[in-house]
Amino acid sequence: MPIPHIALAVLIQVLWGPVYTLAKPAVETWFSPVILVTFIYVIVALLLTPLVKRAQTPTKTLFLLALFGCTIQSTMVYYALLLLPASTAVLLMQLQLPVGVIASWCLGRDKPNWKNGLGSLICLAGIVIVIGIPEETADYLGIGAMLICVTSWAVTQAVIPVVAKDQGMTLYAAMARHAAPQMIVIALLVEGSALMGLTAIPMTGWAAVLGIAFFGFALPYSIWYWLLMRHRADELLPFLLLMPVFGVAVAAWQLGETLPPSLLLGGSVILAGIAIVVWRGRRREGMDAPPA
Repeated sequence: MPIPHIALAVLIQVLWGPVYTLAKPAVETWFSPVILVTFIYVIVALLLTPLVKRAQTPTKTLFLLALFGCTIQSTMVYYALLLLPASTAVLLMQLQLPVGVIASWCLGRDKPNWKNGLGSLICLAGIVIVIGIPEETADYLGIGAMLICVTSWAVTQAVIPVVAKDQGMTLYAAMARHAAPQMIVIALLVEGSALMGLTAIPMTGWAAVLGIAFFGFALPYSIWYWLLMRHRADELLPFLLLMPVFGVAVAAWQLGETLPPSLLLGGSVILAGIAIVVWRGRRREGMDAPPA
């Protein structure tokens, strides 16, 4: 993977990580997960649509990609974030790596690779060190929501390079245009009575929605889908394991929490695992150069 592409993959995690710091207070204080996700996709669709050309991916395909890769995934992750302790939610979310890699192998886009498998296992070990062993929780609804989120999103990432005819911002804008009406219908059916309370939300809450929509969705996902069409899923997905490291670091900076030694140790282990995944060697780099 070229160094500029590696830098972009890391940048995405730098953007995604702090979203947890911003989103958890939002769902606990101002918005339900459904209403928050609805506003996010409406904003993303309005923001990106004027900037891109018309999508070439079939409408039915976009509808399904949006349903599983946006609507279900985003709603479930914010429900899990609301219901579960943060350590449990973040640790469970890292299951998207093995699920996505296995799904990509099953679809035949990627071939099983011992190097990528080993690097992924090392990355997961680093996540366990960073997050620690989560405390037991009886909130099986939250655990179930995160497992649905992980499976829905990871499988969608494996399917996209096979069925999509667009990439980057064009693809994500099209998905957001389909996810927005899906979420509006769900919000009206599930949260109709709660919509009346939106007028009481302070400007801080609306600023949080805008920040999440732009820095957590529009910008990083546009880059992500550009990279996903150029690299194997089992090479790109391990970068997701950097996300909780940046999230913990930003939380410590904003909330004044001390950085535990486990963060530094686990971060080093994660970087080592990612290095194994992205390193190909001089001969193979020349033989398997990714498309521009």
